[in-house]
Amino acid sequence: MTVLRRQHRAACGLAALLALPTPALAGTFSISPLRVDFAGPAKTAALTVRNEDATAVVVQAEGLSWSQDGAGDALASSRDLLVSPAVFTLQPGGQQLVRVALRRAPDPDRELAYRLIVQEVPQAAAPQFTGLHVALRLSVPVFVAPAHPVPRPAALTWTAQQVANGTLAVVARNDGPAHERIHRFTVRSGDGSRIVAEQSSLAYVLPGTSRRWTFDDDEITRIDATSAPLAGIAGPYRLEGTTDRGAFATELNFAQD
Repeated sequence: MTVLRRQHRAACGLAALLALPTPALAGTFSISPLRVDFAGPAKTAALTVRNEDATAVVVQAEGLSWSQDGAGDALASSRDLLVSPAVFTLQPGGQQLVRVALRRAPDPDRELAYRLIVQEVPQAAAPQFTGLHVALRLSVPVFVAPAHPVPRPAALTWTAQQVANGTLAVVARNDGPAHERIHRFTVRSGDGSRIVAEQSSLAYVLPGTSRRWTFDDDEITRIDATSAPLAGIAGPYRLEGTTDRGAFATELNFAQD
């Protein structure tokens, strides 16, 4: 079982928390599996949440609809998923089986996407504790296969643009019926000899949506010590990456903003 360590995903961000001089109350708990797939007649799934900490923790679980608007993920309240129990207490070393039930029919032609949010309910700190309590919030992807799946996978098309101040924008659009999970990608010069930009974080592109990455001057690999990003390479560009379906490569043509 993979143990996910306590992270803070509120507006202040993890980096800001790490910069604070005050101590932070932290621990661990884990969840397995790390994604849920509904396909065919299956309408229920189960996950196990285990407390890896030495103190009891109160946990809340909620199912939310998941969409993308190009700039990033968007979550919204939904009654499509029934989660039970919705609130529970985990004793030290204890575990809880959480059941997720699908309350709607699958879409005929396109995969549906949700997120199961499992988060700690903060409790009152001990009187002698003067630091910061950091609540853990885990997000598990939930996918519902279409009622009439067709034998064609996600269909990604890639475009890119050099925008203001040399910033590079790369967009992946998915016109297929199912999501695509991108492990990493690299933008290279057309002959493949020079790396222009790299993206190494896991990312999903949901069906019928697009996802956009931007790379500023600090993130773009400079061609040499004196050139500006992208200077000296007129294109075309080559994008190489890896998804759940394996490695891929495609040509990119850049347009000026």
